[in-house]
Amino acid sequence: MTSPYPFDLLLEIDRRNGSQAIPATSKTSQVLSMEGRLAFRLGAWNLLLSMQDVSEIIPVPRVTQVPGVKVWLMGMANWRGTVISVVDLRGFLGGKLTVLTPNSRLVVVHSGEWNYGLLVDEIIGMRHFSERKPTALHTLDIGLRLYVTEAFENKSQKWLVFDVSRLLGAPDFYDTAA
Repeated sequence: MTSPYPFDLLLEIDRRNGSQAIPATSKTSQVLSMEGRLAFRLGAWNLLLSMQDVSEIIPVPRVTQVPGVKVWLMGMANWRGTVISVVDLRGFLGGKLTVLTPNSRLVVVHSGEWNYGLLVDEIIGMRHFSERKPTALHTLDIGLRLYVTEAFENKSQKWLVFDVSRLLGAPDFYDTAA
């Protein structure tokens, strides 16, 4: 039975089309180009997430603030009966807090028994890269560099591969008391 959610349909189409991807030259390139990544924007950064890390992408729901927490923990939200912690990802990474726009979205990720909605400026879409020019990670802000596994350029645009497991494994992510 097909899921009633458009994003689930897109995931299914991507899964079926993954077998038709053009093989790349190196093993890392091959995995990245075949698997595809969810591209999103945080300020001036273009980031990529593995679709395996993404539970759902949702509009920003009504968020209930929690007193006594760090400013990047926006609060809690109820999404279809499930409580999610809403995190301003750019704020957590040490950047300015995100200004909500009609393009803002939550990328929902799961760790243990908790769901986290990571606020991003906008979802760009699925990206497959067969040609990449590696760039240095040391030029990134330290807050972001801790969670990026690879940086490269494609058609003069810089892309950063973001590792959600590093984020969800970081003690700072759970240290929310102000």
